[in-house]
Amino acid sequence: MKNYYRIYIIAAFGIIAFFGLFSVLLPEKGYSENENRYLEQFPKVKIKKILSGDFQEEFEESFSDQFLGRDVWMKASTTVKKAAGFQEISGVYLGKSGYYITKVTQEDIDQKQYLQNLRYVEYLGKTCGGTASTILVPSPETILKDKVPDHAPYYDADAMYDEAETVLKKAKSVDVRPELNEYAKQNQVYYYTDHHWTLLGAYAAYSAYSDANQMLKHTYSYFTEKKITENFLGTTYSKVMPANPKEDTMYAATNVPQATVLYDGVERNNIYDVEKLTQKDKYGYFFGGNYGEVEINMKEKPEKKLLVIKDSYANCFVPFLMESFDQITMIDLRYYKKSVQELLRENNYEQVLVLYEISNFAQDTNLYKLVY
Repeated sequence: MKNYYRIYIIAAFGIIAFFGLFSVLLPEKGYSENENRYLEQFPKVKIKKILSGDFQEEFEESFSDQFLGRDVWMKASTTVKKAAGFQEISGVYLGKSGYYITKVTQEDIDQKQYLQNLRYVEYLGKTCGGTASTILVPSPETILKDKVPDHAPYYDADAMYDEAETVLKKAKSVDVRPELNEYAKQNQVYYYTDHHWTLLGAYAAYSAYSDANQMLKHTYSYFTEKKITENFLGTTYSKVMPANPKEDTMYAATNVPQATVLYDGVERNNIYDVEKLTQKDKYGYFFGGNYGEVEINMKEKPEKKLLVIKDSYANCFVPFLMESFDQITMIDLRYYKKSVQELLRENNYEQVLVLYEISNFAQDTNLYKLVY
C-alpha cells in the first residue's frame, strides 16, 4: 500500500513539474480571448526586485497566467469546487438558475472616489446648463437578489443611490431600478454568463430615461429585436469556466435609423460589428467594443445632439435613442484624450447623459476629465 502511495505522489509531482517547466520554456501567450484580457508576462530578473520581493509576486502572477493548459485546469478546478459545495469561485457567485454574478462587497467600493466622481458629474451638469442626466446602472445582484446565494455579502447599493440623489441636482439622477425590477419579474434583464444587461434590460433603462426627460417613447416591439447568437459566454463565465454552462441568447434592435458612424475618426456605415460574433467577446457586436469617441450621425446637418459619457453598458442602450436625435456622440473617458469642456463649448448639446454601471463608476479614476 505504501508503494502505491509513493507512486501516486511521484506521478502527481511529475505531472505538475512537467506542466510547470513547459509553462516557463514555451513562448509566452500575450492575450486570452476566453478571458478577454492581456496575460501577465514573466518579469525580467533584477536583483533589486528580488530583494524587495516584487519579482516573486510578479513571477507568481505571470506563472498563473502562463501555466500550460490553463483553461483545462480552471474547468477541472471549478468542477471540483462546485461538487464540494463552493458558492463563490474567483470572485464570482455561483448563482441560482444558472446565473454567474460578479462578487462586489462593501470593501471593494471606494467611498471617497465615489463621492468625488459624483461631484465631477455635478460640475459637468452645471457647465452644460442643467441639461444633464445620470444613469447609474444597478449591478446584477441589485436586481437579481433571488439568484444570489443565500447570505452572500454584497455592497450597499441603496446607500449609494441615496448619495447620488443628494449630490446630483444639475445632473439629475435617473433611477432605473423600478423599471428593471418590473421587467425582471418575468424576463431576463441580465445575462447568465456576463456582467452586462440584456437588450431588454437596456430597454427598461431607455424607458425610464425617456420618461424622466419627457421624450417620445416607443414600445420594445417597435425596435424589432433580432436574435444574433445563441451561444454567448461572457466575462463571468471566463472567470469560472464551469462545465455545461447555460449559454446566453443575444438580441439586437434592428428598427433604428440609418447612420454614418465615426469610430475615433474612422468612418463606417453600421453601429453593429458582425465579425465580433465569430469571436469570444460577442458583446463587442454593439459598436465593435469601446472607443475613445464614437460619433453617430443620422442627418447630414445635425441639430438635436446628445452627448453620452459612458462605459460599455451604453453600447446596447444607445441604439434606442437614435430616432430621438440627429447626432449622438459617445465618449469613453478611459480612451478619450481631448477636452470634455471644450467639446461642450463647441457643440450645442440638447442633452448630456452620463451612463455607468454603479460599482464601476465608484471605482473609475478617469472622471476627473469631465472638468477639463
